[in-house]
Amino acid sequence: MKRRPPSIRRQLTVRILAGTLVLLAAAGSVFLAVIHRQLVHDFDRMLDSGLEDMKRNTERKGGVILCDMPETFSLGSQQKSAAPEYCQLFLEDGTVVAVSQTLGTNDLPRLAGRDEGVSNVRLPDGSRGRIMQKTFLPKVDPLETQTLPEDPNEQTFAIPEEMDPAAVRVVMVLGHSREGLDALLRSLYIAGGVVAVLLAIALAWLVRFSITRALSPVREMNAQISAIAPGTLDRRLHLPKPPEELASIETTVNGLLHRLERAFERERRFSDDLAHELRTPIAELLAACEVGARWPDDVDSAQQFFRDGQAIALQLEKIVGALLTLSRCEGGNTVPHKRRIALQPLVRDCWRRAASGAAEKGTSFHERVSPDLTVETDGDMLEIILGNLLENAVAHGGPGGVVECDSEGTRLRVANAAGDLRTEDLERVFDRFWRKDESRTDRNHIGLGLPIARALCEMLGLRLVVGLTPMRMFEVSIDFSEATPAT
Repeated sequence: MKRRPPSIRRQLTVRILAGTLVLLAAAGSVFLAVIHRQLVHDFDRMLDSGLEDMKRNTERKGGVILCDMPETFSLGSQQKSAAPEYCQLFLEDGTVVAVSQTLGTNDLPRLAGRDEGVSNVRLPDGSRGRIMQKTFLPKVDPLETQTLPEDPNEQTFAIPEEMDPAAVRVVMVLGHSREGLDALLRSLYIAGGVVAVLLAIALAWLVRFSITRALSPVREMNAQISAIAPGTLDRRLHLPKPPEELASIETTVNGLLHRLERAFERERRFSDDLAHELRTPIAELLAACEVGARWPDDVDSAQQFFRDGQAIALQLEKIVGALLTLSRCEGGNTVPHKRRIALQPLVRDCWRRAASGAAEKGTSFHERVSPDLTVETDGDMLEIILGNLLENAVAHGGPGGVVECDSEGTRLRVANAAGDLRTEDLERVFDRFWRKDESRTDRNHIGLGLPIARALCEMLGLRLVVGLTPMRMFEVSIDFSEATPAT
């Protein structure tokens, strides 16, 4: 089974949703990372503040280091606090100077080889914590010598005699449980995940709803197009307030429907006109056959029968030949062979072939074509065009009329009396088999001259224009401006 291609709605939904979710995920990740970093930074500032307080509470008096541990490092405070604090002071060789009650007999880890720093560790109570370490020289009070602690929270450490008290540096490590921080971060990430999921669901619905609404005119257009059949080509698409992109498509499709309607109408008229053209000679041929069969021994009737049959066959041959010529022109099966052509001699040659018919009707010819006008085109095709135009002018000009042929610049004009031709008829003069005389009494002309002329002009890149002058003259003009004119 052939797989159906994905719909535009599905493609837009997937691509917009995927792209938006990627951007939101990136933005959310950056946002959470910034908050995470800020919270950890605030936590470290708290540790740093505690260390600075401890530094102020640590001093050296002679050969003794005194450290006053705040109440927060007592056992009672640890039992009350959900996030216990730990503090320990070392000499650089690792000798313990002071410890907080919260440590008991345990030690805080040190950051070896570093004077200061911060790190995540596992605290003595088993919880995750964070320590900060700093190395400093205790402040000195030279006015007072103290060897014993003055209160229970104050601890003393006697500096060994082999060490210079002024050069002794103390390494202080302060630890704090980060369980609260981790819980806050977990809540933040969970809330971010829940918000992201809800936002994705809402965004998916919004994108799908918006695209569905936006593409509703497309479905309406498709429904209207699907309802158009060969018998209803007069219908046109009508979308209420179409978007800009569909408005141009609506105009284009309506233009196509208009051209299709006219083409179908022309084909229908062509079928009707061809049936009319063939019906008369076929009926005449049948009548002649009946007459010949009724009086087979009448030599004169038999001869007349053959003469009539020959005339009918010639008329049918003329129709078929014209149709074949038109078919070759419209099918592009004829290749033009261009050469330099002088128009005045060609016009006069074509008129000589139409002169016998003009003489029968008393039609005169006024020719004013410039003798210097030459064009680069196919001479055989141009001869057919001019011959058809002149014969058409003689046939429809009326008895005793005038056929005019003149030139102006690169334009050649053929004109004759318009008779009862009207402006609205100009749209149909190029229809095959169309004639103003619906009775089709003129058997010498079948209504294919102008269609063949226009088809050949299109092949040669010439512009053929018809019109009615204020003097009631029907004129056909050929514009040779695209045929490399030379004067």
